[in-house]
Amino acid sequence: MYKGLAVSAVLLLLLSSASSAQVAQHQGFGMGQNNGAIVLGDGAAANINASNVAVDQLALDVGCHSAGYQSTVGSIFQAAGAVGMCGLFAVDQSASAQGGQFQVPGTPVQDQYLLAALPQSVMKIGGQGSALGAQTFVGVQTQLSFNPWGGSANVQGLGASVYQAVGGGPGGGTAVTGSANISAGQN
Repeated sequence: MYKGLAVSAVLLLLLSSASSAQVAQHQGFGMGQNNGAIVLGDGAAANINASNVAVDQLALDVGCHSAGYQSTVGSIFQAAGAVGMCGLFAVDQSASAQGGQFQVPGTPVQDQYLLAALPQSVMKIGGQGSALGAQTFVGVQTQLSFNPWGGSANVQGLGASVYQAVGGGPGGGTAVTGSANISAGQN
């Protein structure tokens, strides 16, 4: 008799601890890249640089009958070009992006953030010719959470671009510096 009682007590403890367990999801990413083109004297130069990120997570909480999925995808694209004679023509680009997500499936706890910075400078000193630069970041985050009583979705997208160009005839100098900085977040 005591044997059956002990097994029942252990089984009851296991069932109660399984129902009080909680699953959480946390993920993040960071990416950065540099690109550029320089002509000193006579010539032409062009460079293209691209990076992608994809992070996915799936969580199942069997005791609470809930499921969660979260995903982040993003891309940075850079293009730089310079052509000229008897001068300095240059493009300097530096791009970075980062993001993170946190959620507890089956509950209203969902948090996410996404940001990008695209600084860039373009210059022409002396000579005749031109230089141009373009950078773009596009990212999307998705969080889905379901339990027997319903579900929720948290989705956000972010896009930023910067374009600069300089050019002209003999002599003189022109420099343009700028940046696109953008962020999004929700919880």
